[in-house]
Amino acid sequence: MTDNRISISLPSDARWMSFAQDSLQRYSEMIGYSQRLEKMCSSSVMEACEELVSKAAEVGITDPIDLLFNYKGETIVIDIAYNGRIPLNPHKTEEYEIPDADTSLQELDMDTLWLHMIKRRMDRVRFMVQGSRHVLRMVKYRREEGKEKQAWIMSVKPELRQGLILHLADEDAEHPACTLQATGMGVLKLGPSETFIIQNIDGKTSFHDLYMAHIDALGLTSPDMLAGLYEKLEAMGMLSNPDEDTKNTHLRRTLKKIINPNISIPNADIVVVAVHDKTRFLYSFLGLAMLLAIGLSGIIPYLEHRAQFIHVIMNLEETFLSTPILIVPVYLLTLIHICLHELGHGVTCKHYGGNVPRLGIMFYLASFIFYCDTTAAWNFPDKKHRILVSLGGPLISFSIMGIGLWAAGHYAGTGLIWEPVFVAFSLLNIFGLVMNFNPFIKMDAYYMLLDYTGIPNLRQRSFKFLERKTLGWLGVGSDEDTKVTIKERKIFWWYGTLGGFVTLVFLAIPIFRLNHLLSAESVSEGRLLFAVLIGALLIVRLSNIAYSKIKAVRYREYKIQ
Repeated sequence: MTDNRISISLPSDARWMSFAQDSLQRYSEMIGYSQRLEKMCSSSVMEACEELVSKAAEVGITDPIDLLFNYKGETIVIDIAYNGRIPLNPHKTEEYEIPDADTSLQELDMDTLWLHMIKRRMDRVRFMVQGSRHVLRMVKYRREEGKEKQAWIMSVKPELRQGLILHLADEDAEHPACTLQATGMGVLKLGPSETFIIQNIDGKTSFHDLYMAHIDALGLTSPDMLAGLYEKLEAMGMLSNPDEDTKNTHLRRTLKKIINPNISIPNADIVVVAVHDKTRFLYSFLGLAMLLAIGLSGIIPYLEHRAQFIHVIMNLEETFLSTPILIVPVYLLTLIHICLHELGHGVTCKHYGGNVPRLGIMFYLASFIFYCDTTAAWNFPDKKHRILVSLGGPLISFSIMGIGLWAAGHYAGTGLIWEPVFVAFSLLNIFGLVMNFNPFIKMDAYYMLLDYTGIPNLRQRSFKFLERKTLGWLGVGSDEDTKVTIKERKIFWWYGTLGGFVTLVFLAIPIFRLNHLLSAESVSEGRLLFAVLIGALLIVRLSNIAYSKIKAVRYREYKIQ
């Protein structure tokens, strides 16, 4: 791709500002912008630079001003970078009030006029804090001559990045809603109008043509809807980026596949349909009762062989250390269990009308695991169906737990290698169920709770709510949040408090266990080593928090227009 970037460093002196204007005029001619568009861009640069030089002179800063012009995808991007100590902060500038006819020249608010003029001339304006440097970014899209005043979004020819997955809410509807998924990045939930636009984006058709097609198909809409959709796609990284170096991108993708392999079986949805056809009987009252009965029946062999099970569990460590090959069948049984668990999610999603585009295996936390893409469930209008999709996996796991306990009971006391294998497998199943039904970690029960309450990002928002309240009580910040409803406030209190307690318990158990081991094995009773380890954990955790806070302060972006 052609590199159209031009950078200029100018002294912070009014004498040199005309050079910036002349340079931009020449640059606009080179890329073929109309004279009217060129004047809009150059006059905006002059407004910003003159204000910047004035503010720099007030505080005695003489550092140079850096300008960067870049033409990409029929768009000119102008960055003006300057010393962050210069008090030019567009995001804090008040809105300019247009004076009436009776206002005298002395009463005009000239401090905000410069930004007002830029916002009128340029299509998009952003302000970015990049460490000690601040950047004012101005964007102008190409228009045909005579259409320079047309809404900027109309001239854009968007192109979606490869690999996006579109889930239609109702494939039989003429104009359905949808969810648009970027694997590993996020999901957008879109209405019928936005879905129509997404389905017709091809990188060659402008938003103006899409707008006219929308009028013919669905009726009149607003250019603001198109601009909002474009900005959402941009923020989620769902648009094709013309600046990407294809060689480097290909290399990164290759390395990612080697380091973190992710294999999806071909025609995953067809496979799930086939499984659903064979297991449709489970989606009835009798089917549900059967799964629950199989799981609960595991209590019988446990009660019959309780003493033997406890004996095997107490000696599991010694058994696996002496016969490490036993880890292999336990691992394989666990993989089969996880595969069936994920199919439980996928088949339930298919039962209620959703598509399952991906089903496969990936490498995660030093282990291979199965996964199933049930993003289509986000479109289900009935939250009961969304909850059942999340519940489908744990129900299968519950019945497998019962089967595992029966197998462990069958081999109890035989001395065969399958006795510790099935006991260990059953323990892993029980642990997995406890984790899955724990709503305070992001597993199945958490997502069921999200659907039930209708509150997205419940864990993060609850902890943030409690943090804000605590800091407010300590007088460090404000504890007010006008965006929180009464219902959300109550849920945040309960969930945040209980979630914090559960987190402390999960941390406390291994810490006390470690302390016990060190006290028993160490000559100095492990006090010194224990203190060092806890101190190191706290330092790492606090360092991560501090780094995140500092990064959030030093690297920010504000939308001015």
